[in-house]
Amino acid sequence: MRNLLFLLLFSLLSFHSSFAQYGIDPQNITIARDKWGTPHIFGKTDAEAAYGLAWANSEDNFAVLQEVIVTVTGEAARYKGKEGAISDFFVHAIGAKELIEENYETAITPEYKRYLEGYCQGFNDYAKAHPDQVIFPKIFPTQPKDLLYAFVVSFAALSGVAGAVENAVKGKFDKEPVAFGSNAFAFSPAKTEDGRTYLCINPHFRLEGPFSFYEAHIASEEGLNITGAIFQGGPSIFMGNNKDLGWGMTWNYFDRVDVFKLKMHPKKKGWYELDGQYLKLRKRPVWLKVKVGKLVVPVQKTTWWSEHGPVLESKNGDFYAIRAGAFQNIGAGQEFYYMDKATNYDEFKKALDQQCIAMFNIVYADREGNIYYVSNGLMPNRNPSYDYQKVVPGHKSDAIWKSCISVDSLPHVFNPDCGYVYNTNNTVYHATCEGENDDPNRLPKWADERFMGDNNRSTRLKEQIEERDKVSFEYMKAIKFDNRISRNTHFFSTVKPMLEIDPLKYPDLAEQIEFIKGWDLQADLDSREAAYYEVALHHLFDKKGYGDGAFIRGVTATEDDFVESIRFAKNWLMEHHGTWKIPLMTLHRYAHGGKTYPSYGFPDVLAASYAEPDSDGTFHMMYGDTYIQFVSFGKDGPERIESLLPYGPQVDQPQYENQLNMYNRLETKPMSLDKEQVLKEAKKVYHPGE
Repeated sequence: MRNLLFLLLFSLLSFHSSFAQYGIDPQNITIARDKWGTPHIFGKTDAEAAYGLAWANSEDNFAVLQEVIVTVTGEAARYKGKEGAISDFFVHAIGAKELIEENYETAITPEYKRYLEGYCQGFNDYAKAHPDQVIFPKIFPTQPKDLLYAFVVSFAALSGVAGAVENAVKGKFDKEPVAFGSNAFAFSPAKTEDGRTYLCINPHFRLEGPFSFYEAHIASEEGLNITGAIFQGGPSIFMGNNKDLGWGMTWNYFDRVDVFKLKMHPKKKGWYELDGQYLKLRKRPVWLKVKVGKLVVPVQKTTWWSEHGPVLESKNGDFYAIRAGAFQNIGAGQEFYYMDKATNYDEFKKALDQQCIAMFNIVYADREGNIYYVSNGLMPNRNPSYDYQKVVPGHKSDAIWKSCISVDSLPHVFNPDCGYVYNTNNTVYHATCEGENDDPNRLPKWADERFMGDNNRSTRLKEQIEERDKVSFEYMKAIKFDNRISRNTHFFSTVKPMLEIDPLKYPDLAEQIEFIKGWDLQADLDSREAAYYEVALHHLFDKKGYGDGAFIRGVTATEDDFVESIRFAKNWLMEHHGTWKIPLMTLHRYAHGGKTYPSYGFPDVLAASYAEPDSDGTFHMMYGDTYIQFVSFGKDGPERIESLLPYGPQVDQPQYENQLNMYNRLETKPMSLDKEQVLKEAKKVYHPGE
């Protein structure tokens, strides 16, 4: 009875009338679910399309969307306790709320404000209609500014600011970048058999949670008509294609965050030196409301602000300031919105020139035959007199950069004669064929932390492209689904000795050594050699503390290290499976909805998958091929769109076709921007709330 009363009161009292607030009638919005469960959303206005996106995404993953809002609005401690207090402190430390309050009226266009209002109404109305699914009522009604918090906080975290804040508090620093993957490549008509422009979009990210991908198609009568991928809760498509153009994004590696050690006054507490004068730190206390059992306990924390940016005191009493482009503007979401609505390269470039998105390589293609690559992001205009790879002395104002390098000055390639551009998290200076790359001497080396390095994916991609004078659409797809380890990488040269060990020296491992020597370097689902090699390689990486960067830099290992890894793999497989010969499909598993599924791929192959060993003797998928989209543009627009969301929310719903099974069969599904076709073929058509 108490629960019923709570739900009733929540429904009646916790929300304003969002219809009255923003004036959107859900009956004007149509959601069409295709046979894979993908939502196609149609509204007369952009704001109505945004409403439908919020509603559809909530239907599929409402808990995760709420978790995003809880986290970015600084309410996580009330919900999660001590764990949430860490993220609340981060939101406060970077000044996200102050930044948005100061800039909302001037930095956000009326058009985009209406769009955000539509999204918020859809999210709030879904919560009002489903009070039993609400996990934290305090975040409702969600407002447009809350969505902007999400962009500021998320990009700051992804840029490495969270790690810098943690290091400043601990007084211990490193500059290791956060690591994720992705593929993107494009072909101009000069390189394709049919004279069309091709685009492959293939981000690799988390399979579940806030940073997993969601697929949607949103359209309005105000020029919005785009299909593609967003992070859970994203109000605009982050990468995809509209009727004129499309783009993919990959993680780029440049130094995004700077830490300054302030020179404090020897006697006056809270004063720091800058250019020979002492300035007072602006004190910024905050009360974190931390859930402890059934109680909420207030905990006071203090940060400061200097001319450099947010300041934190370390455990040993030193003061460090942190500076990054990610928390200096509020326009990332707005930039995505105008990218979505661009109708040609000039309009797309105009959106990029807003310079609000903190990071990501962009690979672009359009119906006019243009292809473009840029290592996009907020790359600081730093003073070359200082070493920003280390902690920077904070007592000189000329060390405080005030602007970022313009988009036109970032590493880029536009319409190369050879007809293709690409990025697979390799060096930004290998983005097309040799002789047409950007000049690596234009910018300092920190602009590319993978300086002149290639990984397996970039090597295999170029090997396959250069096998043919012209590529077909099907060949483009085959390139993306490739699962082979190349023999022509620096990484392979450093692990090759593992395949050259003399089995006579190790009688107890002779059979296993001969076994992996016979591997054809392909990670097929039925490959037993690939499964054995992955267990051994994972052990070696774990022992050495290697991450994704090892696929660029290679490994440093002795024969003893390799032998130990081979022995570990034998023992681990015998312990968990009773045999050391199991197919990759038995090792690689993805758990969802109480079921497990086999998963194709291997670390750093183009069909990438990254997994961690589980107690049940499988490698549980963590991140990898989360979204795939192929587009062929003719002069009149996209003639062929195919996509796949292998780990999407519909994977275990019997009313929709399982896309993970399709992925394992190397299949894709057709997508359309045509409303009439979508409605004709839809499995379910409805208005929000029906």
